[in-house]
Amino acid sequence: MRPICPICSSEKIRRGGTLIWAIYVALIALAIPAVLVFELHAAIVAAIMIGVAVLANLLVGERICLDCGHQWRS
Repeated sequence: MRPICPICSSEKIRRGGTLIWAIYVALIALAIPAVLVFELHAAIVAAIMIGVAVLANLLVGERICLDCGHQWRS
């Protein structure tokens, strides 16, 4: 059974939300100085960023309705 929006009962939902985007922005803000100032290898930093982004999506579990824009945690 597919999850549905608790507000409008739409089946058009996806993972995401403001918390996930805040994590993405924080990762970018940390990656730029890591590569430019501390001279870490960019591929290693990118791999860490992808891993953290995947874990954030799985652990936070926030969903957003594409029809009404409502956000909730499942």
